[in-house]
Amino acid sequence: MLRQLLHKYLHHRHPWRIGKFNELNEIYVVMLVRGMSLSMMGIFIPIFMYKSGYVLQDIILLLVFYFLTRVYSDILTAFLIARFGPKHILFLGQMLFLVTSLMFLTLNSVSWPLFLVGSVWGLSQSLFFLSFDVDFSKIKHSAHSGKELGYVLIMSKIGAFLGPLLGGLVGYFFGAEYIFAFSSVVMTLGLIPLFKTSEPVHTHQKLDYKSFDVKKIYSLMPAFFGVHIENTVSVMLWPLFLAIFVIIGNTVFVKIGLITSVSIGISVLTSLYIGKLVDGRHGRVVLRISAVSNTLLHWARAFVATYIVAFGVNIINEVVTIGFRLPFYKGYFDEADDYPGHRIVFLSIMESFASFAKLVLYCLLFVVANLFSERTTLNTAFVIAGFASLLILTEKLKSLTYNKHNG
Repeated sequence: MLRQLLHKYLHHRHPWRIGKFNELNEIYVVMLVRGMSLSMMGIFIPIFMYKSGYVLQDIILLLVFYFLTRVYSDILTAFLIARFGPKHILFLGQMLFLVTSLMFLTLNSVSWPLFLVGSVWGLSQSLFFLSFDVDFSKIKHSAHSGKELGYVLIMSKIGAFLGPLLGGLVGYFFGAEYIFAFSSVVMTLGLIPLFKTSEPVHTHQKLDYKSFDVKKIYSLMPAFFGVHIENTVSVMLWPLFLAIFVIIGNTVFVKIGLITSVSIGISVLTSLYIGKLVDGRHGRVVLRISAVSNTLLHWARAFVATYIVAFGVNIINEVVTIGFRLPFYKGYFDEADDYPGHRIVFLSIMESFASFAKLVLYCLLFVVANLFSERTTLNTAFVIAGFASLLILTEKLKSLTYNKHNG
């Protein structure tokens, strides 16, 4: 039903598709449901663990194991995608994410080892995100990829709008662990539309990493690292900061769910507008203004002391995040088109390097957490995220340069 509704309301907005909208529609459905489930998991995992008696060092250690796994599983996933296709591996990732949800659901009763939980979680995310990147980069329409990526972000954001709101209510009325039970149900529903269309790439491929010139992508890496580092701090550590220092009491899940949902709802309204700017000639300008704004915003987080101010920071953050992520990823996915025969290799190497950058971040924060206070550790993360946002300004994506001079 959801897929049919999206087809009815969005198909006429993609006239260039000429009968090939089903694949994109499928991506929209998956991202909507996935966004709902991921928002509950990503936002509430650190808070749930902290409220369950785990200290900040434990939470950071979990993230160390998560990204350590992803450094290797991003490459492993590439071989699985080449063999079976992105849709099948995306399905596998969804199923493993379901296992992750159940592990968090039973964390208090079973006391799963953190390295095991982090490893399973990391593998599930590699399977999903790399599969999605390969799928979308293959089926997107180059001339309209900004607008199509805008719809992808909108679907993800609508899901992310509903997820924290519902998750917060579930946590308040039934207990925080049931957030993960609810997430598991949502994730299962997200599996349904995956196989309505065929695989977008040839299966049984053989990947050739040896012939791929890694030097060609060195110039892309600083900006790519910046996007990923600032994102993990925003998603994982900022809600935890609010739960420890700003929102006190048993309403923390509801209040953080509300603040996140309202902020995301506002960002949805800006996604399509920014997508049109990106498909025009203003992508790089929007990216640079948004990245600099995001730097200042990260550095201001340490001084947030009230719920109202946190609300404002969240709203601004969502808007500026769309402002640099949408043009950046349009250029990034267009870049993948320049590596025919090496698309999966290119995407997997970039993801693996980004996972390594985040691994270094959390290893550093683990050291800081063992030497200094919780506030100092989280403030250090915000300072690093601010500098990471400035790294985004180093991008040299060709499609954004083209739009600027020839749009």
